[in-house]
Parts: sequence; C-alpha cells; structure tokens
Amino acid sequence: MTLPANARIQAAQSFVRSVRTVLEFLHRQDGVSAVRRYAVLLAQLNEARELLRGNPAAGRPARFLQAHSVQGRVLAERAAAFAAAHGVPHLRELVLKPYVLLYAHGDDLVLLLALKHERQLVFDLA
Repeated sequence: MTLPANARIQAAQSFVRSVRTVLEFLHRQDGVSAVRRYAVLLAQLNEARELLRGNPAAGRPARFLQAHSVQGRVLAERAAAFAAAHGVPHLRELVLKPYVLLYAHGDDLVLLLALKHERQLVFDLA
C-alpha cells in the first residue's frame, strides 16, 4: 500500500461523543484543572491529526483485534465492520498519553473512531 502525502481526516460520531465524555469526566474529577487538561488533550489530538494526515499507518495495530474474550471479539467485529463500511479497512491505535485513539485508515482517508483513557477496558463505538 502506498501512503498518501495528505490523507483526509474525518471524525465518526463515536469519536466526537468520546471526546465530549472526556470533558465531562474531567469536570467531575476536578473542575479547577479540567479546562487546562482538556486543552492539553485537544493539542494532542491536533498533533495526532497532522501526523496521521502524513502517515496514516503511524499508530500500532489495534490490540483488541487479537482479543480472546467475547467482549473483545464483539468489539473487534463491530469496529472492523464499521471501518469496512467506510472503505477504511485498517484498524490502528495511536497512544496519546494517557489516552488511546482508535482510528481506521485506507489509502487516502483516516477515520477517527473513538478515544479512551488508557485505564478503560474497551473503546465505546456505540
């Protein structure tokens, strides 16, 4: 697969919801520092978008694709079907400490699927 110099970046609704969920969690956890910590996350996401625009395969292969649990297999099947329906068959993760960004990519498109804290067990693709 030849990688493009300028892939399009799109965000799925599941990604938008997960970013909003992070903001709500940060406010519940510590309202004083929530805005600052959220700004750090947004800066990390902007850097990730630029990285993925130039190199869609920059992240690691999505780890849950090798899951043996029922929950892991269901997530893997759901994510793979969602990605394939959008023409982006490769599922990958990009670590943005302390978060993990799930995305799918093809030759000229990167689709941001979900964001989770590294301590969360699974991505929410609902």
